[in-house]
Amino acid sequence: MSDEALDQELSGEGHASRTPPYISFATLLTFLKALKTDGVPPQIDKSVLSKLSGGVQGQMKLALRSLGLMEGDKPTDHMQVLVDAYETPEFEAALRERLKATYPYVFALDLMTATPTMLADAFKVTKAREDVLRKCRTFFLHAAKAANVPMGPRIATGSVPRTPSNGTRKRPKAAKVKEVGEEQENGARQEKSATDQISDKALEYKLVDLLKEPDLGDDERPADESRDARADGPGQHPADE
Repeated sequence: MSDEALDQELSGEGHASRTPPYISFATLLTFLKALKTDGVPPQIDKSVLSKLSGGVQGQMKLALRSLGLMEGDKPTDHMQVLVDAYETPEFEAALRERLKATYPYVFALDLMTATPTMLADAFKVTKAREDVLRKCRTFFLHAAKAANVPMGPRIATGSVPRTPSNGTRKRPKAAKVKEVGEEQENGARQEKSATDQISDKALEYKLVDLLKEPDLGDDERPADESRDARADGPGQHPADE
């Protein structure tokens, strides 16, 4: 997949605006340090990015293009300025200039009074997926701190609640387990209650049937039942008379 296709996929748009950097800011600083040591090459290809893994190489190229440090595979004058300023007092101003050019939608906010949610909403103009936007915001905040961009305490110390990429909040797993357990327990209680009701009802029917039976005398009982009753009674047998 080409870098441009990857950028569009991350943005979720066929004509997407450039996705802002979402690599680690420390990785960018390491790259700038290497360029300052070895010099800025005429083009940024795999040999220049060989110390990075394949996936991070693509992310680095997207970050450099987004920051205006590279066009195609060619470094821009802004790249040379930033590399030259690296580890000097001029680096803050050079980086701040790149940030303002890359994030106009963020600097449109009053960063001294804006909230973390306002900052997150500002990034949505890029149309990037939410999981990518979290990394974009992280990169910006670290870069802004390195560039000494004035920011209020809400943004500097606040955090944006995470949501899944489909925009819906996931219920805590523990809550789901608890709910399932409660449903099973309630089901068992209802089943037991129904069983108790059936047992009670059956007993009620038996009692009603007993009450409906006629109070038979010995002469009205079946022969076997009458004989048993006399045998068990207190009287004497005819042979004893």
